[in-house]
Amino acid sequence: MSRNLRTVCLLGFMGSGKSSVGKCLADMLGASFADLDELVAEREGRSIPDLFRDGEEAFRKAEFSALEEYLSVGGDRLRVLALGGGTVCWEPSRRLLFSGAAETVYLHAALSTIMERLGSEDASRPLYARASELYYARQSLYEAARLRVDTDGKGVKDVAREIRDMLCA
Repeated sequence: MSRNLRTVCLLGFMGSGKSSVGKCLADMLGASFADLDELVAEREGRSIPDLFRDGEEAFRKAEFSALEEYLSVGGDRLRVLALGGGTVCWEPSRRLLFSGAAETVYLHAALSTIMERLGSEDASRPLYARASELYYARQSLYEAARLRVDTDGKGVKDVAREIRDMLCA
């Protein structure tokens, strides 16, 4: 893997494929996979929508703590972590991610693709209602990732292979 980093963090907007691609990529690399939202919920003993009821700032603090803990536990095994769509919005999380603690990969998808993928079943996601506004506001934050992969019109395996090839180049 490039730069001898042991953790690959996938970032991007909700519905960009972070979890699906992350699981596939982990299988291809013989790595472990984790989803930051699941780590936060497990650590806090509450669901993500329930945590958001305390306010976004409280959620982002809990998310940062889980991220910091995950990245601080090293080990020899390669790991793939799917971040939350807004993880990079919290400055401490952004600073940690882009400090070189992990390889960062932005999964980019057009807003129309995102909305098609989300459909109506994800209307319960806390930030779904503001999707368009958030999508454009977050683009420059996502672009800070070292690597970028466009996911429009590609299957999960194709995106995972593309990332694998970039990491192993």
